[in-house]
Amino acid sequence: MDLMYMYIYAYKQAAMPLRDLKMLELHKDVKRLEKNIQHNGSLSFKNPGTEIKGCCVMPAVECYRTQLLLLDVGSKPLRLKVHKSLRSPLIMEKLKGINTSKDDCQTNQQCPSCDLYPNTSSQEFMVSLISLLEMANSN
Repeated sequence: MDLMYMYIYAYKQAAMPLRDLKMLELHKDVKRLEKNIQHNGSLSFKNPGTEIKGCCVMPAVECYRTQLLLLDVGSKPLRLKVHKSLRSPLIMEKLKGINTSKDDCQTNQQCPSCDLYPNTSSQEFMVSLISLLEMANSN
Protein backbone atom coordinates (compact mmCIF):
# COMPACT_ATOMS: atom_id res chain seq x y z
CA MET A 1 0.00 0.00 0.00
CA ASP A 2 2.78 2.46 0.87
CA LEU A 3 4.53 1.76 -2.42
CA MET A 4 1.37 2.60 -4.37
CA TYR A 5 0.99 5.88 -2.45
CA MET A 6 4.62 6.79 -3.19
CA TYR A 7 4.11 6.04 -6.88
CA ILE A 8 0.99 8.23 -7.10
CA TYR A 9 2.73 11.05 -5.19
CA ALA A 10 5.78 10.90 -7.48
CA TYR A 11 3.54 10.84 -10.57
CA LYS A 12 1.58 13.90 -9.41
CA GLN A 13 4.80 15.80 -8.73
CA ALA A 14 6.22 14.87 -12.14
CA ALA A 15 3.09 16.26 -13.78
CA MET A 16 3.29 19.60 -11.94
CA PRO A 17 4.83 22.69 -13.53
CA LEU A 18 8.27 23.59 -12.17
CA ARG A 19 7.00 26.82 -10.54
CA ASP A 20 4.43 24.80 -8.57
CA LEU A 21 7.10 22.35 -7.42
CA LYS A 22 9.34 25.24 -6.34
CA MET A 23 6.46 26.84 -4.45
CA LEU A 24 5.73 23.57 -2.63
CA GLU A 25 9.42 23.26 -1.74
CA LEU A 26 9.48 26.84 -0.44
CA HIS A 27 6.32 26.22 1.59
CA LYS A 28 7.91 23.14 3.21
CA ASP A 29 11.11 25.08 3.92
CA VAL A 30 9.19 27.93 5.56
CA LYS A 31 7.28 25.45 7.74
CA ARG A 32 10.61 23.87 8.77
CA LEU A 33 12.05 27.33 9.44
CA GLU A 34 9.08 28.17 11.65
CA LYS A 35 9.92 25.18 13.84
CA ASN A 36 13.54 26.39 14.18
CA ILE A 37 12.70 29.93 15.30
CA GLN A 38 13.72 30.88 18.79
CA HIS A 39 10.79 33.17 19.54
CA ASN A 40 11.87 36.19 21.52
CA GLY A 41 8.99 38.30 22.80
CA SER A 42 11.06 41.47 22.80
CA LEU A 43 11.61 41.41 19.01
CA SER A 44 8.98 42.57 16.55
CA PHE A 45 8.84 42.25 12.79
CA LYS A 46 7.22 44.34 10.09
CA ASN A 47 4.36 42.21 8.80
CA PRO A 48 2.73 42.90 5.41
CA GLY A 49 0.04 40.32 6.21
CA THR A 50 -1.97 38.66 3.44
CA GLU A 51 -4.39 41.43 2.44
CA ILE A 52 -1.95 42.81 -0.12
CA LYS A 53 -3.61 44.65 -2.97
CA GLY A 54 -2.77 44.64 -6.64
CA CYS A 55 0.79 45.20 -7.69
CA CYS A 56 1.97 45.64 -4.11
CA VAL A 57 2.61 41.90 -3.74
CA MET A 58 6.24 42.12 -4.86
CA PRO A 59 7.20 44.98 -2.50
CA ALA A 60 5.45 43.11 0.32
CA VAL A 61 7.40 39.94 -0.48
CA GLU A 62 10.60 41.99 -0.42
CA CYS A 63 9.60 43.20 3.05
CA TYR A 64 9.13 39.59 4.16
CA ARG A 65 12.58 38.81 2.75
CA THR A 66 14.32 41.59 4.68
CA GLN A 67 12.51 40.72 7.91
CA LEU A 68 13.45 37.03 7.56
CA LEU A 69 17.09 37.96 8.07
CA LEU A 70 16.22 39.36 11.51
CA LEU A 71 14.71 36.10 12.78
CA ASP A 72 16.60 34.24 15.48
CA VAL A 73 16.77 30.75 14.01
CA GLY A 74 18.71 27.60 14.78
CA SER A 75 19.27 26.88 11.08
CA LYS A 76 20.86 29.85 9.34
CA PRO A 77 21.41 27.94 6.06
CA LEU A 78 17.67 27.21 5.92
CA ARG A 79 16.86 30.87 6.59
CA LEU A 80 19.19 31.92 3.76
CA LYS A 81 17.65 29.31 1.43
CA VAL A 82 14.16 30.70 2.12
CA HIS A 83 15.45 34.26 1.71
CA LYS A 84 16.96 33.40 -1.67
CA SER A 85 13.94 31.35 -2.81
CA LEU A 86 11.60 34.29 -2.25
CA ARG A 87 13.49 36.11 -5.01
CA SER A 88 13.38 33.20 -7.48
CA PRO A 89 11.66 34.14 -10.77
CA LEU A 90 9.50 31.00 -10.54
CA ILE A 91 8.33 31.92 -7.04
CA MET A 92 7.77 35.55 -7.99
CA GLU A 93 5.66 34.48 -10.96
CA LYS A 94 3.50 32.36 -8.67
CA LEU A 95 3.20 35.12 -6.04
CA LYS A 96 2.20 37.76 -8.61
CA GLY A 97 -1.13 36.01 -9.04
CA ILE A 98 -2.23 36.75 -5.46
CA ASN A 99 -5.01 39.34 -5.09
CA THR A 100 -4.25 40.67 -8.56
CA SER A 101 -6.42 41.30 -11.56
CA LYS A 102 -5.33 43.09 -14.72
CA ASP A 103 -7.10 46.24 -13.54
CA ASP A 104 -5.30 46.22 -10.17
CA CYS A 105 -1.86 46.97 -11.60
CA GLN A 106 -1.82 50.67 -12.28
CA THR A 107 1.42 52.46 -12.98
CA ASN A 108 0.67 55.09 -10.34
CA GLN A 109 -0.32 52.66 -7.57
CA GLN A 110 1.36 53.54 -4.28
CA CYS A 111 2.57 50.59 -2.23
CA PRO A 112 3.42 51.00 1.45
CA SER A 113 7.07 50.76 2.37
CA CYS A 114 8.14 48.01 4.72
CA ASP A 115 8.42 50.52 7.58
CA LEU A 116 4.69 51.29 7.36
CA TYR A 117 3.53 47.73 8.02
CA PRO A 118 2.50 46.88 11.59
CA ASN A 119 4.92 45.28 14.03
CA THR A 120 4.08 41.74 15.08
CA SER A 121 5.68 38.87 16.94
CA SER A 122 7.80 36.31 15.12
CA GLN A 123 4.95 33.80 15.44
CA GLU A 124 2.44 36.13 13.76
CA PHE A 125 5.00 37.06 11.12
CA MET A 126 5.56 33.40 10.19
CA VAL A 127 1.82 32.62 10.19
CA SER A 128 1.27 35.48 7.71
CA LEU A 129 4.14 34.38 5.47
CA ILE A 130 2.89 30.78 5.44
CA SER A 131 -0.65 31.98 4.66
CA LEU A 132 0.63 34.07 1.76
CA LEU A 133 2.48 31.07 0.32
CA GLU A 134 -0.63 28.91 0.73
CA MET A 135 -2.66 31.52 -1.16
CA ALA A 136 -0.10 31.39 -3.96
CA ASN A 137 -0.23 27.57 -3.97
CA SER A 138 -3.99 27.68 -4.47
CA ASN A 139 -3.66 29.81 -7.64
